Amino acid sequence: MIREDRELLAELARLNSDMAPLAMRIMEGATGPAEQQHDAQRLIAAGQRLQLRAEPTPGIVIDANAAADRPIALPANTVELDWKP
Repeated sequence: MIREDRELLAELARLNSDMAPLAMRIMEGATGPAEQQHDAQRLIAAGQRLQLRAEPTPGIVIDANAAADRPIALPANTVELDWKP
């Protein structure tokens, strides 16, 4: 799992934990517009990240098994430089 996925899942978990108490405060009238707007922005941002993650990734997927069947070598016209400190 890549770092961005782990961060997204962690944010979704935090949002999940924060929404029930927020809903209770809203029902009790104990929260103001600023807090509600803040949490709405968190939900929107997480939703956008989740939507981007769900979009198909453009490009070619390389099958690691197929690539491993061939030896990995530099092209014939490649020059290796001898770097010495």
